[in-house]
Amino acid sequence: MVEKCRCTRVPCFLYLSWPHCFSYFCPHPQIWARKLLPASWLLCGPRRYASSNFKAADLQLEMTQEPHQKPDPSKPLVFGKIFTDHMLVVEWKEEKGWGQPRIQPFQNLMLHPACSGLHYSMQAWPQPPSPSLCISSPLLCLLLSLFFPGRACFVRSWSITLLSARNYGPTVLVQQEAKKRGCEQVLWLYGPDHQLTEVGTMNIFIYWTHEDGVLELVTPPLDGVILPGVVRQSLLDLARTWGEFRVAERKITMKELSRALEERRGREVFGSGTACQVCPVHQILYQGKHLHIPTMENGPELILRFLKELKAIQYGAGAHDWMLPV
Repeated sequence: MVEKCRCTRVPCFLYLSWPHCFSYFCPHPQIWARKLLPASWLLCGPRRYASSNFKAADLQLEMTQEPHQKPDPSKPLVFGKIFTDHMLVVEWKEEKGWGQPRIQPFQNLMLHPACSGLHYSMQAWPQPPSPSLCISSPLLCLLLSLFFPGRACFVRSWSITLLSARNYGPTVLVQQEAKKRGCEQVLWLYGPDHQLTEVGTMNIFIYWTHEDGVLELVTPPLDGVILPGVVRQSLLDLARTWGEFRVAERKITMKELSRALEERRGREVFGSGTACQVCPVHQILYQGKHLHIPTMENGPELILRFLKELKAIQYGAGAHDWMLPV
């Protein structure tokens, strides 16, 4: 099963059961590990009401009574400042899908003063006892199409997407399918050899004994396929400073990981990101087979060490090159 909907980014064969790494507001971080029971799913398959379409035959028209003055064709156009008199609006609701499309006069959007979207910190950073921070799917949204003059330098659609700077929208549906199967995250694979790229919106790390017998921390390279995460780089820098094991940035395939787990060479697998810092993974379902990862049985020693070091730097518990006294 290969996902063709995200340009060259391949596929969604496996889902991860993701622990809620630690309480963001707790001064003494703890780690939880949850069970993961995912299943295969084809992104390009049926999408039920979530993909319900809207038809041109249902289009409602409301023409403006106050057309704007048209721009002078002899003067240069200012990008994002000049628009047509009308815009297309389509409402979507979780329980019903798409509503009737409307072409209406170009106008400002109306929001209730108590809309959570206006209160950014309340929306993005829930207070305890909320268990986690995440990117969740919306219950209500609007599709808005605005039109304005363009020049030849404005590319409408690139031939290939730059995956190191992407839109997370297409991943929401896959994430919903993962949750239905008892999973908390999706591991994205790339290419015919199923290279590991990212877990959800996080970079992925593997701490294992390599085939050559050397203890190693490895993560996928910055080759345009993954995000150059700040926490990712922080963990690499810390590990190299310690000098206790080999630190590598290279391509990792599911075949390599599966073999390492079968041979009991795997120690810890975890994701890194701004919200969670470091988040352990303890089980993967890949091509119908459960791959147990002894992350939690091993402490998780390395994860806890990273968390402790990062927290000490962030809270100024000791001197460090990354901090400057103000």
